[in-house]
Amino acid sequence: MYPFIRRAIDENADARCDRVIFDFGILSWIEPAGIVVLSNLFEYLIKLGAKVQIKNHTKNTETIRYLDDSGFFEHYLKKKVFPSSSVRPTTIPLHLVKKEKVFQFLECDLIPWIGGRVNLASDSLATIKMCLEEVYLNIDHHSEVKIGCSFAQHYPKKKLIHLVVSDFGVGIPTVVRRKLPDLDDKSAIFKACQEGFSTKSNVRNRGAGIPNLMRYVTLKSRGTVIIASGGGSVSAVEGDGKMKITPRSAAGFYPGTFVQVILRTDTLDQVAEDSQQEDFSW
Repeated sequence: MYPFIRRAIDENADARCDRVIFDFGILSWIEPAGIVVLSNLFEYLIKLGAKVQIKNHTKNTETIRYLDDSGFFEHYLKKKVFPSSSVRPTTIPLHLVKKEKVFQFLECDLIPWIGGRVNLASDSLATIKMCLEEVYLNIDHHSEVKIGCSFAQHYPKKKLIHLVVSDFGVGIPTVVRRKLPDLDDKSAIFKACQEGFSTKSNVRNRGAGIPNLMRYVTLKSRGTVIIASGGGSVSAVEGDGKMKITPRSAAGFYPGTFVQVILRTDTLDQVAEDSQQEDFSW
């Protein structure tokens, strides 16, 4: 994603031009992370005051149809490319989720959809819901904007669910450095992933959201969590029964914060069991 973003955003995080044209005629493949990155870049450029234009988006290709079914063109062009386009049952289409709508989105859309895809009751996914709630609320906490892009895709054959959420705010490193000014970007993100750390003095369940998400996704679902912001990134995976968190310097700059959660659906029932056994207190 970094070379792509670099075409539109310079090293000072400004738009390279007053007008940016996206040519969909050369797009041959896109995944959930790509849809969210693309939407995030659109929103970031618009925020900077650049004029965003789209061309060659009416070709009848599988990739264009996937984007159309995902609600991308309907959001940015106010109409579908193909009248027959509709949301696929394997996706939660592109949403721009406002802070005040997070609880409604999780309760009424995302969690019931996950439960339906893996044949689990929504209340059995309470732990995952709580962790995701904190991630979505971090749109307000770490980014200082009130809205973020979200998309989810189920891959039944691979037994995976990809959930991606991103904002176009100031980014995690900038906010963390207000408390710890000597940290570079990757170290700042790593610090934000440590349980108990918070950049605010009064936050419900302070500093627990991202660490809880990483722990449950990696150790219970055997999944993966990836966070990118500014010039750094962090990945969390399971290794030898433990959670392994790896900070890295990025190959570019991400405008805002990007979170990708990859859930293994064949192990989600273990997460469901834990949500019924564990009693959380606030």
